[in-house]
Amino acid sequence: MKNIVVLIYDLTVEYHITIMDGISSFFKDKKDVNLLITPACIPHATTFGFDYQYWTSVELLKSKQIDAIIVVVNSFLNYITQEQLAVELKGLEGKPIVSIAAPLKLKNNYHTSISTKKIYCQLVEHLVEKHYCGKLAFFSAALVNSPESEERLESFKYALEKNNLEFHPEWVFDGDFTPAISHRFILDHFKKKEDLPFDAILCANDYMAGGCIAAFEANGIRVPEDVCVIGFDDSEIALSNCPTISTVNQHIEQSAYEAARVAYDLCTGKQVKSKNITMELEPIYRQSCGCIAGREKTNSYFDQKGIFHPIASQRGTVFNLFESALNDMSSIYHMLNLLESVSDINNYFNIWVTNCKLLRIENMAVCIYDKKIELAPDEDFVLPKKARLLFLYDKANNVVENYYPDKGPVFNPLETIIPVELDSISQKKYYILPLSLHNINYGYVISQILEDKYTVYEIYLKIIINSLVRAYEFSYMENQQKLLKATNTNLEVASKTDELTKLFNRRGFMEYAQVLLDLTNDTDVHGAIFFFDMDGLKRINDTYGHKNGDKAIQTLSAALKKTFRKADIVARLSGDEFVACVPGYDLKNVPVLRERIQKECDLIAAKKKLKFKVSVSAGVVEYSRKNNDLQKLLLMADKELYKEKKIKHSKDSN
Repeated sequence: MKNIVVLIYDLTVEYHITIMDGISSFFKDKKDVNLLITPACIPHATTFGFDYQYWTSVELLKSKQIDAIIVVVNSFLNYITQEQLAVELKGLEGKPIVSIAAPLKLKNNYHTSISTKKIYCQLVEHLVEKHYCGKLAFFSAALVNSPESEERLESFKYALEKNNLEFHPEWVFDGDFTPAISHRFILDHFKKKEDLPFDAILCANDYMAGGCIAAFEANGIRVPEDVCVIGFDDSEIALSNCPTISTVNQHIEQSAYEAARVAYDLCTGKQVKSKNITMELEPIYRQSCGCIAGREKTNSYFDQKGIFHPIASQRGTVFNLFESALNDMSSIYHMLNLLESVSDINNYFNIWVTNCKLLRIENMAVCIYDKKIELAPDEDFVLPKKARLLFLYDKANNVVENYYPDKGPVFNPLETIIPVELDSISQKKYYILPLSLHNINYGYVISQILEDKYTVYEIYLKIIINSLVRAYEFSYMENQQKLLKATNTNLEVASKTDELTKLFNRRGFMEYAQVLLDLTNDTDVHGAIFFFDMDGLKRINDTYGHKNGDKAIQTLSAALKKTFRKADIVARLSGDEFVACVPGYDLKNVPVLRERIQKECDLIAAKKKLKFKVSVSAGVVEYSRKNNDLQKLLLMADKELYKEKKIKHSKDSN
């Protein structure tokens, strides 16, 4: 079985998804290949907090189990140069590396490429001879500083020269491959037809072309009657736009298909004649340049030779995407509902299996490194030599295994990253994602997917991973408490535990509850902070003595332990003050919880034959991603507690 990796920046962009479609189509009938998709941000990146953790997956590709790597180079080039990317991938150059869209200065590098000079000459020639345009503007993608954007602008300038047209630097506008900037710029600078110094504009991609068209028409400038617009990429927007956009077909899917073929040939010992596979580009002339009349929805187009291609059928993409999105949103909604009830790792495992079935995940392995790894943004990740299975789900072989805490098979990731327990079915497509939270890296998740919904599955897996880490940390804290009870030698845990009640003390609560609240940044799970104050402790001490006062405190603590879940953080802050941090709690259930606490207090007091009643007042507030500062939440809960105390005193005085 051969294992070929696709290394790509992310899978939320149409271009990247098309690349994956091309690669997948080649391997569709190859029964001797596992395809491993590895989304990765750039090394040491902190643009979105801890996204540098994604690059740790690249270290896994050093495994002897990996036979070849396909790198989608231009997916990284908005953030890093080709030279920098090559340096970061230096440790992989012992394997065949096939790069898409650009070469890398690495041994064993094969690559696909395109030449845009010829296609821009064709576009400019078409505008001049077919539509009598002689004043041409260009909307570049210079703001992203990618070689791709620079090449398209230089090719446009070259084409003007070849067609004896003047280049106007002031007619070059800077964009970023998205429609927002082009739309805003055209709206602001060309209010009417008379403001236009040019009669055609070429855009570095279809999205910017779509932005231009919308802005022109909003200002009463007709496309193509007043100005012709041409895009690049032949993306979905080119067909869904009205008018349909004249553009360039890069044959992206075919390019990816060829890259996959080269990777496969290299793995299987076949000779590859050339290290450079050059792809031809094809102009597609539709409504936005005037070749197709009217605004009716059609896939029809003219090619460079003027041959008409009467494609009448519609892709139905918009409807299909909408229909699919509804199903995906429904799945995400049910996932969040299921995972909201997660407590410890064993509870999580059962929900995890349910989610795998819900999302049609055929198999999935969670692999944990021997130790948690703290990783700062400026540090290089070093792959540990020891990992073990934590969970395993294999639908085909009816295998569902929970190896927590430390019973899973141990293996060396440098030798194999696909656990042998999963390597029983041919032709699999896997996702590999790091198992991390903030600056802590725990291991990785490897999961097979059936459907080519890459973006959605990446979201599914990220939700699963975030919840898994949360459950893992819960269980870690629970084990600390068990260790304290069993050995009483863990001084660190003892320093966070209240001696009288064996609950967390103030220090333990502030540390562990804040960890729990920090998880809302990634999981968006809400919850509640409770602030409790025992009623009448001074009276109990004065009337029955301090020993009975201690019994009252222990009674309340026992009632709180029975009322709350193991994963909830419950603590004694001071003499008669208790607190609780409860994830996933709905405040509408507070009245029921109050009754349960009082019922537990009464039962325990009766069992101990106490001569006094133990009761408690409570203040409660909700926490969320937008409100997760523990100190502020405690102050808010204390104010709510004060309000309840005031009401109780008022009733007692009456």
